[in-house]
Amino acid sequence: MKKMIGLLAAGLASAALHAENDAVKRLDTAAVVLDEIMAAPDKGIPQDQFNKAACVIIVPGLKKGAFILGGKYGKGFIECRKTEGGAWSAPAAVRVEGGSVGFQIGGSETDVVLLVMNRRGMDKRL
Repeated sequence: MKKMIGLLAAGLASAALHAENDAVKRLDTAAVVLDEIMAAPDKGIPQDQFNKAACVIIVPGLKKGAFILGGKYGKGFIECRKTEGGAWSAPAAVRVEGGSVGFQIGGSETDVVLLVMNRRGMDKRL
């Protein structure tokens, strides 16, 4: 009995560590995506728009696929400003999901960066 409990505890600890490592990797990937888009001189997010944003949502590797029925799925992070024009909050996990029906075929993977521009939009997202 004690051996089984020990194995179960080790398995749960391993699963928790794997989930934590996965979240850390996604957070690192989200940071890389934001750095890359802000570094692009002609296609980056304009700095004045970024400075006005209430929240930023980053979903690296949003996957879409369809064959008549379609779906999309991705995990990312959201960060919001604590005060108007102030410091950013800690990142919080966010998941994007959706489906569609119609004449469609194909698949894609895209890095998505969304700016939420005001408190009203921020309240609807949270």
